[in-house]
Amino acid sequence: MINRHLALALALLVFVTGCPSHFPEVANATQAPTLAYHVPPKELIAIVKDVVSSPPLSIGVQEEKDGSILTGWQSFPGEWHVARRWQERTQYRITVIPDFNDAANAGRISVQQYTETRAAEGMNWNADPDVQRAGRADDMLKTLDQAIRARVKT
Repeated sequence: MINRHLALALALLVFVTGCPSHFPEVANATQAPTLAYHVPPKELIAIVKDVVSSPPLSIGVQEEKDGSILTGWQSFPGEWHVARRWQERTQYRITVIPDFNDAANAGRISVQQYTETRAAEGMNWNADPDVQRAGRADDMLKTLDQAIRARVKT
């Protein structure tokens, strides 16, 4: 009798809560936006570090290792939840990859983003797989592309 009531309760719970009609897209590392340049990789990484550390971004570099940098956090207004706008911040992993055929003189840049949210000032930041902003990686790559093209003679 208890098993029958438990099964009925579970069936009712599934019926009431239902299943989502779609699942949010999660940024995939293999889909990171990438651009190629005929510029030495070490020069590319120097330009990237300068761009993220200077205005208008001014988010700096938290970590650098083997052609990859992790930027500081960039703040954004988030979505409306429960009568207030949540806060969002995004960090970028920017990787300079030497060209396979001309590793000393050419490379490409790849940008991945990681976004966290919180309800209000003073609360903890949390990773939220439903709030990943792939467009921010695209925007960062466009900013880097403009800076590289402005600094490198073609």
